[in-house]
Amino acid sequence: MGTVILRIGIIILGVFLLSVTFSNYVRGKLREKATFLWGILAIAMILSGAVPVLSGWSKRFNDVIYIAPFVIIIVFVCIMFYITKEISVLRRKNQELAMHVSLLNQENERILKELTSITGKDKSEL
Repeated sequence: MGTVILRIGIIILGVFLLSVTFSNYVRGKLREKATFLWGILAIAMILSGAVPVLSGWSKRFNDVIYIAPFVIIIVFVCIMFYITKEISVLRRKNQELAMHVSLLNQENERILKELTSITGKDKSEL
């Protein structure tokens, strides 16, 4: 009975991780590569709980002693997911800032060219 509960718990956690991963991807908080990797992990969790051939591990971890390591692993996975999400958000913001800097540099060049044509002075003299 304990192995069935453990397998169902892993399946539920895998489905939850998969749904959270794709919802964060849709909202733009995860990049494609991170979404792919977290999706693979979630599918592996679902398969390891659902497919009997892949769920042989649940017979070994049937004891109550193994609850604490599973909780620690779940907390670790949550922390890693949060860190991955924050890195993805920072990368998107960095890319957006780079585009803004590029646009500002273009605007600056245009203004300098216009000032050069109006005043007749070189860029270094302005």
